[in-house]
Amino acid sequence: MLKQRLITALFLAPLAIGGIFFLPYEYFALFVAAVVMIGAWEWANLAGFEGGVKRVSYAALVGLSMYGIYQAPEISMLTIGLAWWGLAFVLVLAYPGLSSLWGSKWMRLAIGFLVLVPFWKGLLWLKLQTNSELVLLYLCLMVWGADVGAYFAGKKWGVSKLAPKVSPGKSWAGFWGGMTSALVIGLSIGIYLDMAASQLLLLVVVSAVTVAISVLGDLTESMFKRFRGIKDSSQLLPGHGGVLDRVDSLTAAAPVFALLLLLSGLTF
Repeated sequence: MLKQRLITALFLAPLAIGGIFFLPYEYFALFVAAVVMIGAWEWANLAGFEGGVKRVSYAALVGLSMYGIYQAPEISMLTIGLAWWGLAFVLVLAYPGLSSLWGSKWMRLAIGFLVLVPFWKGLLWLKLQTNSELVLLYLCLMVWGADVGAYFAGKKWGVSKLAPKVSPGKSWAGFWGGMTSALVIGLSIGIYLDMAASQLLLLVVVSAVTVAISVLGDLTESMFKRFRGIKDSSQLLPGHGGVLDRVDSLTAAAPVFALLLLLSGLTF
């Protein structure tokens, strides 16, 4: 299993970095849209639709919705994304309570749009920024760094559970270990870029909120998988499960990070 995970990671990391650094905006939009549509195909399974035609149809609908809002103002979709993650926080805290509100297949399909489309729009907005490659790489490093820090801190000190009814493996030690790792990365990059003290403080605040939301993205997908009674969103990636299992943190982090940069005026 570990060997499969390493092989898959070695394949995916250069693919993601190549997309960030070498694809122009239009092709980057198509690249991310393809990832989102695969995620939509998996989300239909989380919603309870196992048939291939229905899952492909849902992926196509998500693709059409992305095409329809391609020119729409970013702030509207980013705000919708933030509103959804605020609601998701309540649903995760309450689980399994309130599940009757979102437990129907069609409601879960609708939620998929709120997860996936703002994610796509957030990444596109980040791609338009000055030094977009650095901005996007910073987002990825934060999320990846938090994931690594959470794994090792949780393994060593993880006793108190973060959300035992949703994801029994996650602990508060892991949360704070991940947060610390991400903020060390953020401070290091901010100092390297010679940011002023006020900008560095703003970077720390934006990064902390983004990392916290990224954990919520992971927990939210875990909640839907637990409700559905499955371990992985799919088996597309050997040793890793599905695409959603790899980008669940980013689906939450990207739109919130983009909105925070947009509102705060923080630049790299």
